[in-house]
This record gives sequence, structure tokens and C-alpha cells, in this order.
Amino acid sequence: MSMRNEKDRLYTTLDAYQAGFLSLNGFIPKLIEQGDKVVFCFQAGSELFKAISEYNGGALVEASRLAFAIKTLKSQIHSLRREKGNYIGREERR
Repeated sequence: MSMRNEKDRLYTTLDAYQAGFLSLNGFIPKLIEQGDKVVFCFQAGSELFKAISEYNGGALVEASRLAFAIKTLKSQIHSLRREKGNYIGREERR
């Protein structure tokens, strides 16, 4: 039986605001498609969970920086979908 080390642990969320906050704190998500949704996937660890606790506790951040981080993540999602031909909206899904 093998034990998974901390590098193998992952934290996932659908919350773009939380993912944006984590990005501002140096945690870069991997984007994973699950059906029609894109999940933000982070390496789990004590520093990540500390940042999540700060976020849930109402951490203050500059609004424009958070907005930019969220827009960047959403742009990455749209690029991912474009690459795979998964358009949502007026264009047909392939």
C-alpha cells in the first residue's frame, strides 16, 4: 500500500472569486473540465488552507486586483473551451 504525499493532494473549487483570491496569493490553479463546468484545481497544503481560511474570514484585497485576477481566470476558461471547440452562447457546441 502506497501513501500519497502532500504533493499528490489537490483542492478543487468552482468558485471563481475564491480562485481569484488564491491566485493573488501565488497559488496558480490548473483548469480541469468536468462536463460543462471548469474546475479550478490547486495543490493542497497548509499554506493553501491558510489562504482559504483568510478568504472565508473576509480578507481584504484591492478590488481592482481581485477583479483582474478573476477576469484572467475566466479568459483562461474561454481559451480552454475555444481550443476544444466547446463554445457556449450563440455558437454551436461541437
